[in-house]
Amino acid sequence: MLRIYQSSNSRDAVKYYTDSLSKQDYYTQGQEIVGQWKGLAATKMSLSGQVDQKTFARLCKNLHPINEVKLTPRSRDDRTVGYDINFHAPKGISVLHALTGDPRIIEVMQQSVTETMYLMEESIHTRVRLQGKSEDRHTGNMVWGEFTHFTSRPVDGMPDPQLHVHCFAFNATWDDSELRWKAGQFRQLVRDHPYYQGVFYTKFATKMAGLGYPIFRARGTWDLKDLSRDIVDKYSRRTAEIEAAAKRLGITDPIEKSQVGARTRARKNKSLSATELATLWQQRVATSL
Repeated sequence: MLRIYQSSNSRDAVKYYTDSLSKQDYYTQGQEIVGQWKGLAATKMSLSGQVDQKTFARLCKNLHPINEVKLTPRSRDDRTVGYDINFHAPKGISVLHALTGDPRIIEVMQQSVTETMYLMEESIHTRVRLQGKSEDRHTGNMVWGEFTHFTSRPVDGMPDPQLHVHCFAFNATWDDSELRWKAGQFRQLVRDHPYYQGVFYTKFATKMAGLGYPIFRARGTWDLKDLSRDIVDKYSRRTAEIEAAAKRLGITDPIEKSQVGARTRARKNKSLSATELATLWQQRVATSL
C-alpha cells in the first residue's frame, strides 16, 4: 500500500521527526531509527548518509541545511513543508519477517521503495510565474529522508508486525533555468499515486520471489502464498480496529478510513524490547498451528 500525507506546519513536522520518524516504532525503549537522505536535490544540497534532527529541522523551516539561508522564496506559516510518502508491505510479508528475522526482506523492501521514489522524483515540476508566464517547468529532483519501521500502532498495549517505510519529501526543488530553489509541484505525483503503488508492488513482489519465497498475485495486490488466513488475522488487529470504527461511523471511503485510523491511535508502547515482542509474536502464531 502507498499513502501520501501533506505536511503544512513546520513545527508539527519537526515534532513528527522527533516523536515518530526517528524513533523505533512502539517498543525497544525509544531506540533511534537511522534515516537516510535520498534524492538528486539532496546531492545538490550536499546531503548524504544519515538524517539528523538539526538538518531535518532546517529544511522544515525552509532553510538551506548547510548555510541556513532561506531556501525557497515563500516562508508563510501555512506553506506546505513536504509530503510523508508511506510504503507498506503486505501483511504476510510483515509476519514472515517478524517470525524469521530474514534481513534480506528488509533489504529488498528498501530497494523497492528507493527505486519507486526515484521514479516519482522524475515527475516533479515547479511553477513558473516570471515575465507574465503561468506554467509548470519540469525539474526532476527532490530531497527526502527515508525511515524504515517495523510495527503497527498498538492494540491493547501491543503492536503487530507491519513493515513500512516513511519517505518524507520536502517541498523544495532546484530550478536549473532560474538557478534557485523553489517549491515543488507535487499534484501530479499525488494524483498518480495508484500507479506508483503498482510499481512498488511489482518491484517488491519480484524481489521477494527472487529470494525464493512463494507469492501470489491478485488484481491490485499480492502477498505470501499459502499463508493461513487465520495467522494473518491474528496479526491484523489494528486493521480490524479501524474497520470496526469505520463501520460504526458509516465510512467506506479509503481516505476517510485512514483519517479514522489517525483519530483512534493508541499511545506508543516503549515498555517492550524487540526480543520480548518477538517472543510474544511467536507465542501468538503457535496458537494457530
